[in-house]
Amino acid sequence: MRLSRSLVASPSRLAAVGAFLAVLVAALARGRVHPDEVFQYLEPAHGLVFGYRVVAWEWVDGLRNWAVPGVLAGLLALCRALGLEHPWAMVGVVWCACASVQAVGTLLLFRLVEERDGREAALLAAGVHATWGGFLIYAARPLGDVLSVVPLLGALLWACRARDRDGALAGLWCGVLLGVAFVIRYPSAVFGVPIAVSLVWARRWRSFAGFSVGVGVVLLGLGVLDWLTWGTPWASAWNYFHFNISSGSSASQFGRQPAWWYAPILAGMAPLLLVWHFARGLARRELLVGAFVFYLGVLCVLGHKEARFLVPLLPLFVALAAGPAARDLAQLASRRAVGGVLLGLYVLSSALAATVTLPVGLRAGVIDGTVVAGRDAALTGLVIAGPPEWNTGGRFYLHRDVPVFVGAGHSEAEVRERLADARFSHALVEGKAVGEDTLRATGFCLERRGRGVTLWKRCPTPSG
Repeated sequence: MRLSRSLVASPSRLAAVGAFLAVLVAALARGRVHPDEVFQYLEPAHGLVFGYRVVAWEWVDGLRNWAVPGVLAGLLALCRALGLEHPWAMVGVVWCACASVQAVGTLLLFRLVEERDGREAALLAAGVHATWGGFLIYAARPLGDVLSVVPLLGALLWACRARDRDGALAGLWCGVLLGVAFVIRYPSAVFGVPIAVSLVWARRWRSFAGFSVGVGVVLLGLGVLDWLTWGTPWASAWNYFHFNISSGSSASQFGRQPAWWYAPILAGMAPLLLVWHFARGLARRELLVGAFVFYLGVLCVLGHKEARFLVPLLPLFVALAAGPAARDLAQLASRRAVGGVLLGLYVLSSALAATVTLPVGLRAGVIDGTVVAGRDAALTGLVIAGPPEWNTGGRFYLHRDVPVFVGAGHSEAEVRERLADARFSHALVEGKAVGEDTLRATGFCLERRGRGVTLWKRCPTPSG
């Protein structure tokens, strides 16, 4: 009992527990929760270190900058220097790094809530953020939506301080951290509007000046980075804005969803036990409320929608609900039975929230099979039948520079032609994309079966 109370009363221990749980969830679930974690981050980083990768269309059209892939490349280079080149070892290092970053986010959320609502509310917020399944399923993943949460929380913390007491330094830190969040994920710029409006409305002119300088310094750095990598300052930011906003290409290419589309998604991701307390928190006229409402409003207006876009709202949801929830829990502290029931409901709802993306998102079987194929010294080429390329593990998980043919989008005859090609020693098949009779007829033997995927290897040729 003393150990549990000590754990709950320590934000640093809660942050450590959250990091451990995030890595554990990623290791158990494996796969990926969205193709971007592979093709926008792991693949470019792998290419920088090992010289080969799959180039996604965003990198052809110049919609991404090299900041996060460059940092991840540093981690992979360290792995290479230490001899850790197995895909699971390398991605394990990446997961640990991302989870450590989220641990910092837990501490920032604690500080943000503590300065608004006191220590008990802050401990509650940190505890929920560290253990909530709807966030844990993402927390260790190299996704911009997740990584941007940490500097965003820092920016909001310093924005609240800058609004409470006018100061250029507080504004500067706010601007720098918001700029970092923007570099990691361009839609984070949306949060700059409520922050700027809050500072101007409160007439915090020194804070606003510091904020502007901080944002400007980071934007200058981004301009230099894009100039060095794309040949034009701010090329990636402009291309991203043009594709997603001014041209409307994102909605036409990926589909347009109605404004209410996020309602059931957010209900599945957010802690529903805190909904009433969140509603009470919304009644406060403050920056966090404006940031939450404005960002969600922009997401609803934009045609292209994805569940991962809501991830930055989860810690804000918790922050707004923490004050009212902590006061209610304090009144129930003496009623152990009620507390036990609430804890059980929380654990159950957390587990359910963690499974929202599991049925269609992970592709764990495909990635598991890719790793196994890549570790086979006999691999000379791989045919992947079933999933489109963005649902595979790319070259990061294969970690072999051999010919790869992804059958999705090609005719059955073209797939058969590749299977008959002796250069391709292995075939990875999802579901019944290719019949087993076809595989056996083209000279393949079953090597591995699991999680809806089969791995086939070309049968040995009889000697003599």
